[in-house]
Amino acid sequence: MKNALFYYYQINVIRLVKTKDYYYFKDGNYLYYLILINRPMDYINEVITLNRMLINTRIMQIIYNINKAPISFINNHYYILLRCNKNVKFSLEDLYNPLYCNNLMLKLNTLNHSNWDNLWTSKIDYFEYQRDYIKVKYPLLYRSLDYFIGLGENAITYFYSANNYLTKEINDVLVIARRRINLKDISFFNPLNLVIDHKARDVGEYLKYIFIEDIYNYELVEEILDNLDFSTYQYSLLMARLLFPSFYFDIYEDIVNGYTKEKEIIKILNRTDEYKEFLKYIYNYINKKKPIIKIDWLEFN
Repeated sequence: MKNALFYYYQINVIRLVKTKDYYYFKDGNYLYYLILINRPMDYINEVITLNRMLINTRIMQIIYNINKAPISFINNHYYILLRCNKNVKFSLEDLYNPLYCNNLMLKLNTLNHSNWDNLWTSKIDYFEYQRDYIKVKYPLLYRSLDYFIGLGENAITYFYSANNYLTKEINDVLVIARRRINLKDISFFNPLNLVIDHKARDVGEYLKYIFIEDIYNYELVEEILDNLDFSTYQYSLLMARLLFPSFYFDIYEDIVNGYTKEKEIIKILNRTDEYKEFLKYIYNYINKKKPIIKIDWLEFN
């Protein structure tokens, strides 16, 4: 791989580190990541287009090879090389001050993930189709799936209500957001993790991340909510995002695809009551700021 990096990018790498998902190395003040492409090319082409528009931001930049191409063919696979300043770090300001989309960005249809109800419905339909096939091989998934599908359907209904009964304000526009937030890896500033979506997406995914990693406290949750410049509509989308249990579905897919063991789901199943309290606290705290669409089962008695 070092030879390929020298051939394609004229970079003489002294120490190349391989992880499960990518290679990385340092050169001067920069970190470089060589990432295997495993997504459709129409998606990759839109990522490349978006990345050109995000120069002078902290988003990693795609490095073009000696052929002036953004993608290199190495060992029978396609790779993309990314670069960022080695001092770049996530902060809560990234949640409060997202990158707004311009008119050209809004034309990137593959990256636009703002129709949550359609995406979530398709995902749940697929899980329901699989239910009988996992019954014997994955009994923990089988027994828990209905509960989390129920949460997902609640999220879909809530999102639908927000879009049909709430008035959008002038700042309820689409922004650059992340598919998922995981601060243990490079994903926050990785252009391959970017989507075009509502402001509530990153906040919701971050709150779910700190819950799953068990690094949350309610002082932090309140700090985040107090610093958001959200409309009633956007707060309602945030609740819809939190209701949808993406953390369960992500591990579910890793299990059935053979990437992880079924026992990993136990960590989530043991915290279902705690997550309900987490949702309840956030819902009631938001309601003190701006009354949002009612969720009976989350109201404090």
